[in-house]
Amino acid sequence: MVRVKDWGPIAWEDLEALVPPRELWVGRDDPVIHFFRWIWEYRAYLVLLCDLRSDSSVLELGCNHGRTMLALIDYLKPPGRYEGFDILPAQIEFAQREIQERHPRFRFTLADIENSLYNPTGTLDADTYRFPYDEREFDVAYAASLFTHLLPVAAQRYLAESARVLRPGGRCLYSFFLLDHYRGRGTSATELYEFEHPVEGAPGVAVHNPEIPEAVVGYERAVVERMAREAGLEVKRVLPGFWSTTEPWTVNEQDLVVLERAGGR
Repeated sequence: MVRVKDWGPIAWEDLEALVPPRELWVGRDDPVIHFFRWIWEYRAYLVLLCDLRSDSSVLELGCNHGRTMLALIDYLKPPGRYEGFDILPAQIEFAQREIQERHPRFRFTLADIENSLYNPTGTLDADTYRFPYDEREFDVAYAASLFTHLLPVAAQRYLAESARVLRPGGRCLYSFFLLDHYRGRGTSATELYEFEHPVEGAPGVAVHNPEIPEAVVGYERAVVERMAREAGLEVKRVLPGFWSTTEPWTVNEQDLVVLERAGGR
């Protein structure tokens, strides 16, 4: 029987310190296995879909408290490094104190962006936010359940900024709810993933709750492809998620979209 503490070169005692208290978890009542599955899932996705190497420079958008990146600590080797940013102060403070202090090549930045659900008092506008990084700084960018909370103007901005900070041929792995996989009420894994409210003035975009639109946002694939092209990115692959019950095979809970920056690999 393999014990968790036997996995990899990171001592279990050190890994325990990198797991935040329950009050910082996205789902406070989630089982522990749900927390750890994020870590290993996204390492596998990034290696298999984005050609992540041990010397890659990686950017995570919406990094939370570091819930998806812990398996990168023993994977990335110098000059490989990781940068993450998020709008949640307590989560970023935890990540800076517990992860960044122990592993300085893994850095976390607070972005005080206004969001009606997660940061209503934020001082920055997502529609015009500039990522705090230089042009062509990263090989890979990824975001787990971020674009599912962005309305079109903000999503377009984040795609454009992704292209700016990626090197030519660099890849993104972003999760979405693609409305192509939605067939109406009763075809989703949960009622939360029902998109019955089109966004006014944004064809191909719908939300679950028009009162809090950023709670859950869905896009048609054609809209994502158009926004990507305008940003200088190309959709290379889509892997359907099990949020929808309409697909014969699925991978992640949400749909995974692989994009590549123009300029070749």
